[in-house]
Amino acid sequence: MALPDRSWEADHADLLYDALSDALRERAREAADLAFTALDEWLRQGRTLPRPWQRAVLSLEE
Repeated sequence: MALPDRSWEADHADLLYDALSDALRERAREAADLAFTALDEWLRQGRTLPRPWQRAVLSLEE
């Protein structure tokens, strides 16, 4: 039985991460709160890390 295609997860994780980064950069507190909540919920569901965090984990393991 083939595993479902989950390649979209990295793209979605990156979108959540980027939304949070943009809101923090713009100092848009309400938008940052919403973006943080969305990313937090994503991660608590055991989903894929955003790519910048994946690279950070890989560099720590080396």
